[in-house]
Amino acid sequence: MLYTVRPLEQIYAAPNNNKNNKAENGNIKNQSTENKEAEYREVMLPNGRIVTRRDGENYVIERINSTDMKDYLKDDYVPGKNIK
Repeated sequence: MLYTVRPLEQIYAAPNNNKNNKAENGNIKNQSTENKEAEYREVMLPNGRIVTRRDGENYVIERINSTDMKDYLKDDYVPGKNIK
């Protein structure tokens, strides 16, 4: 059983392995934009950790891994929230 706040389309979507070419309506288009690797950082909690992604000067919470179920209900650890 999978409990998540993300839409199932995001979870079960096939990964985009071909970053340089994009198939659209049968035509292959070359993308000239530069794809950067996202910078991730782990923040340790007393009972687990949260994984954040750098977005400008702030970090955005991507996921939480904790053995304390109360951590999942805290507003400070909500995925998508900006932290410094």
